Amino acid sequence: MRFTIIGWNFRKTPVEVRDNLVLTPDQQVELGHQLSNRFNLGGIAILSTCNRTEFFLVNAEQQLDQIIEMLEKYWKLSELRESVYIIHNLDGVRHLFRVASSLDSMVLGEPQILGQLKDAFQSFNEADLTRKLLHHLFTRAFSTAKRVRTETTVASNAVSVSYAAVELAKHIFEDLSKQTVMVIGAGEMAELAVRHLMRSGISQLFMTNRTFLSAAKLAEKFQGLAVPFEHLERHLHQADIIISSTGARDYIITPKMVKHCLCQRRGGSMFFIDIAVPRDIDPEINELPGTFCYDIDDMQSLVSQNQEERKKQSVKAEGIIENEILELELWFKSLSAVPTIRSLRKNFHSVAEEEMKKSFRLLKKIPESERKEVEQLVHRLVHKLLHDPSRNLKEIAHDEDAHLYLESVKKIFDLSPVQANLQEAPEKHHRLKVVKS
Repeated sequence: MRFTIIGWNFRKTPVEVRDNLVLTPDQQVELGHQLSNRFNLGGIAILSTCNRTEFFLVNAEQQLDQIIEMLEKYWKLSELRESVYIIHNLDGVRHLFRVASSLDSMVLGEPQILGQLKDAFQSFNEADLTRKLLHHLFTRAFSTAKRVRTETTVASNAVSVSYAAVELAKHIFEDLSKQTVMVIGAGEMAELAVRHLMRSGISQLFMTNRTFLSAAKLAEKFQGLAVPFEHLERHLHQADIIISSTGARDYIITPKMVKHCLCQRRGGSMFFIDIAVPRDIDPEINELPGTFCYDIDDMQSLVSQNQEERKKQSVKAEGIIENEILELELWFKSLSAVPTIRSLRKNFHSVAEEEMKKSFRLLKKIPESERKEVEQLVHRLVHKLLHDPSRNLKEIAHDEDAHLYLESVKKIFDLSPVQANLQEAPEKHHRLKVVKS
């Protein structure tokens, strides 16, 4: 197959090294052209994210030392060999399929990697760098990832505290698009929660923080409204969902404040999610009628359950990948018969062409229209005669002793070694427009 992956990822490469390996889309394609031209590769694609940088290569197995040496000079990093991994052929295909299906991600089942892989493939495909083999492998990887997503729940269920908070909110309120959200805090956890909320299409977003500028920046980023922290109590009753993640040492929201809000809301429920340590929201609020209050321990418990469920589903996902690998292996084996089939077809067509020329010389007055009709008839006849043998040769190629059958065909039809090992002619293939799903 001559397919190789070389790469560096979060499992083997320290983050300070990975930071230096991240490439922009333009840099990826530019480096791809350099490598392809210098080493005469049969195809290349590069995936570069914060957690991995991987090179997918065809016809590179004899030049890996030189390629890694070039990359060390490119990044000015002499320690690349210490953490590089190299994967060949079907093992490499398995790795590609696992990456696309998010089974090799830091967070099992995370959806971003598939979109990143599709973007990378499309860039290299449009730059005419993937060629036939990589084109086939990547499209099979995407269809495999789709099977994993539709036939398992490995990508379902929240496995981060921020995501779990939003998933809980969906259980309380069926339609988040009608809900107003108040986020207290402007740190990483708060921002992640806002990102998940925005994907769910909330009605209105309020942001507040002790440092008003931080709240204002985050509110502007997500088209929300910043509220001065000292005015929190004044606006709290407007929120259906309150998510709090600050570094405060005491409770920010008390039962007294919430009782006042409930009176103003006239029976409207309030959902509190406290993902701060120490807690921002007094747990006694959970005793008030019409309130739902969850803290970080509730979130962690849900996340742990979901992680276990994803691990169970990943076993099923691995089975899907192995099934796809088996089919792909059969396809590759069938390719071993292609040179013989091509040579056989060329041989038959040559004989047919020669015999037609002889006949046309004898039939000098045959009209041009009839001549073309005879040519088409002969070509159809040759195709028909070779249809079943061609199909059977591809099936025979799956057998362990396929080479014996192929050698027999060469001898029976007197196919020369040169004929029987014809290189596959470059084929024009349509560029695949990849749509994220």
